[in-house]
Amino acid sequence: MAGTRSIAVVGGGFGGVGAAVMLRRAGYDDVTVFERGERVGGVWNHNTYPGAACDVPSHLYEFSFEPNPRWSRRYAPQAEIQAYLEDVARRNGVFDRIRTSTEVTSARWDEDRDTWVLETSAGPHEAQVLLTACGQLSQPSVPPLAGLEGFAGPAFHTARWRHDVDLAGKRVAVVGTGCSAIQVVPAIQPIVERVDVYQRSPGWTIPKMDFAYRERTQRLFERFPALQRLDRAAVFAFMELGAVAMTSRPRLLAPLRAAGRRQIASAIKDPELRRKVTPTDEIGCKRIMLTDEWYPTLTKPNVDVVTERIAAVTPTGIRTEDGTERPADVLVLATGFKSHGFVAPMEIAGAAGRTLAEEWGERPRAYLGVTVPDFPNLFLLYGPNTNGGTGSVIYVIEAAIAHVIAALRELDRADARRIELRRDAADAFDRELRGALAGTVWHTGCTNWYVDENGNDPNQWPWTWSAYRRRTARLEPDAYELSAAG
Repeated sequence: MAGTRSIAVVGGGFGGVGAAVMLRRAGYDDVTVFERGERVGGVWNHNTYPGAACDVPSHLYEFSFEPNPRWSRRYAPQAEIQAYLEDVARRNGVFDRIRTSTEVTSARWDEDRDTWVLETSAGPHEAQVLLTACGQLSQPSVPPLAGLEGFAGPAFHTARWRHDVDLAGKRVAVVGTGCSAIQVVPAIQPIVERVDVYQRSPGWTIPKMDFAYRERTQRLFERFPALQRLDRAAVFAFMELGAVAMTSRPRLLAPLRAAGRRQIASAIKDPELRRKVTPTDEIGCKRIMLTDEWYPTLTKPNVDVVTERIAAVTPTGIRTEDGTERPADVLVLATGFKSHGFVAPMEIAGAAGRTLAEEWGERPRAYLGVTVPDFPNLFLLYGPNTNGGTGSVIYVIEAAIAHVIAALRELDRADARRIELRRDAADAFDRELRGALAGTVWHTGCTNWYVDENGNDPNQWPWTWSAYRRRTARLEPDAYELSAAG
């Protein structure tokens, strides 16, 4: 039945493309991918701001089954990652299965027919199996700043960059000092008249040590693929060590903390600026940022770091709580994403019409980040608790797809129509997960996007990534229930 089982995938980024390719290689050809954007790429299609690049080395931020020896840099820029995804889809024969500019607004499980019924912007679609590959960082988060709507100039989020706005000679206000800000500000600083960076709390950084690959090196990777695999393995080992440090061995964080402090001290001589940008929370509690340019940029004469809280946006600038108003021609929101939505804004209704939002209640949860009880034949890619302070989301996605394929194989073996997670398996995993999370660096008191205001953490995986791959590689006995008909 493998070849005839119909599968729908929501999202055309790494998750959607990876799922289509891996499913096809496993013999599942009836796959349709829906992507609301006009191109394949997901987050790499939408985030086109100046300086946009990956913060995971290129050889780990790629599919293991599609190595690219021709990355131009150690850390690939946005446009190259976008092109890589499209190339993978084409070369593996799944490009024509991706329906771009098509948004899935809802999905409903039809109990009588054991079928998912999707409502899309192009009309209804039915499939026996549903995969969501919406990503954790796809819905921009816009802070509730008083007066934002009344700002007279262009105001936009980094994930919706306005390329029609010329920043040359402009006064720019950048709100936020996270992963996108540390790329945007160095990229625009040389051309703007002034850039004011509004910081809520400083984050830890370590040197990125980025560099361009020479043609000779690229040819070596092409001729000797084992060299690229060796580099990938070395990067993964370093990331695994970081995962251990953040989850169970905090003493291992000391070298990273020292590197972060040394980076600040070597770039910034002004004691007041140094004080502003030196973090006070535990390293790793917020995402550690990789950069070689951030601190040198902050010392430029046309850059100011503002730590006073924003009181309001005015038509011509930003007023802080100390009463100071700083003029701005353009407002850039580098304020991150709504990271706890997972499938938002799509509504998913499972058995008995119960929605995923109702099932999750106060916090999203899923077994291995992939499956949820009472939602038959539904699989989440990069779902709850599959993020981490280190590692590559591509590695995580591949492992989750392997779990999906294991589930489909079990359906085929039993000649069944539906597979569903048992409630007791979900509860047991959730207890194990919460217990492990409590002792991690992410719960040491900082404000981060992983933990919500109630102390719930639906984002982080509290073990190593090799453990994730091992646990998703097969189905645990008694974790799932199979049935022939609804």
